[in-house]
Amino acid sequence: MRISTNQVYDQAIRGVIDNQSDLLKTQNELATGKAINSASDDPVGAAQVLRLTQEIEQLDQFKTNNTLLQNALSTEEAVLRNVTSSTNRANQLIIQAGNGINTQADREAIASELAQIRDEVIDLMNTRNADGDYIFAGFQADSPAFIFDATATGNKYQFQGDEGQNEIQISDTVSVANGDSGKEVFEDVLARLKSSITGGTATSSSLKITQQDTFDAFHSSNYDAVTAANNVFTGTVNGAGTQVDFTDAGGTNIGTVNFTSGQPFTFQGVEFNIAATAGQTVEFTLSQPEKKNLAESLNDVVTALNDSTLSSSQLDEALADALVGLENGAVAVSDVTARIGGRINIADSVLESNQDLEIANKDARSKIQDVDYAEAVANLSKQETALQAAQQTFGRVTQLSLFDFI
Repeated sequence: MRISTNQVYDQAIRGVIDNQSDLLKTQNELATGKAINSASDDPVGAAQVLRLTQEIEQLDQFKTNNTLLQNALSTEEAVLRNVTSSTNRANQLIIQAGNGINTQADREAIASELAQIRDEVIDLMNTRNADGDYIFAGFQADSPAFIFDATATGNKYQFQGDEGQNEIQISDTVSVANGDSGKEVFEDVLARLKSSITGGTATSSSLKITQQDTFDAFHSSNYDAVTAANNVFTGTVNGAGTQVDFTDAGGTNIGTVNFTSGQPFTFQGVEFNIAATAGQTVEFTLSQPEKKNLAESLNDVVTALNDSTLSSSQLDEALADALVGLENGAVAVSDVTARIGGRINIADSVLESNQDLEIANKDARSKIQDVDYAEAVANLSKQETALQAAQQTFGRVTQLSLFDFI
């Protein structure tokens, strides 16, 4: 086969250029530490690296979200812990206020400290996070969760947020609420359930709740939120005047207790004192359940302790209302605190899982993308030798022209 001079030169130059290109590629791999520096190096590998990089970046964002979530939950948990501490102290003071040897000045001194606790609690209920958002206001985070309205006829400390809960995504499939609405934590707290004498033919009658748990169970089982008439119960003195038969609105007997006119007796946690003869009756009605937040319960007891016109029985009722309100509020706070702990546990578990995935993805990407230095150095040495050989042979081959021998 006849080889032209141009073919000799083209082939020799192509060999030098190819070896230079291979050497440059290997040098670039050693310089960057990556075996794939452009998609043309390994199209399939480059696509896999891109996908793994996206997953790693997403996991990194989830890690950031997890940190934000745990910070928010830790803040809320600390606030609720302080609320619990404050209400525990308020409980002690309210019990102390019920001591019969207290003077009005003593009660007012206790009321002063309770007022400070009230202000502290309302401040905690309006806690802000680092961004200035009110953490218990739901989606209305730009405004305080609770406000004081001195002109209100009912509760003066009123919730003005909503029930919204923001969620933070911490994995592909897991989103966790980063807080709780103040409506659930503080507002939806049952006040003390009550009853009152509303009728009857007895000469005189009165009642007071002495066993709150027993009465609460009776109230929960018998209260009718739809038909008010069904909440009226009647006690009738029997013919011998020795017992009282209690019936519901439908006339069904719900219990019988021994009776002596003018002597107190207890039925379903309620202590009755009735002066009546055979056939006379007393009617009592279950009160409608009400809700009262912690600040309102504290405010009411402060008002009662400062009111010197209240009778002993009225003061006892006010103190009992406050104790039950604070107890129910503490239960609500405790329930939410427990849920916060559960969310933190979920966040910890998901974070650990995400970290494992991140390590696995980085390892997989490294195997595809990162250069094998030992192999690359060996290739570099081999390519340098090949390039030198190509350059040396180029000179010799180009001197094989017939004219070189004339």
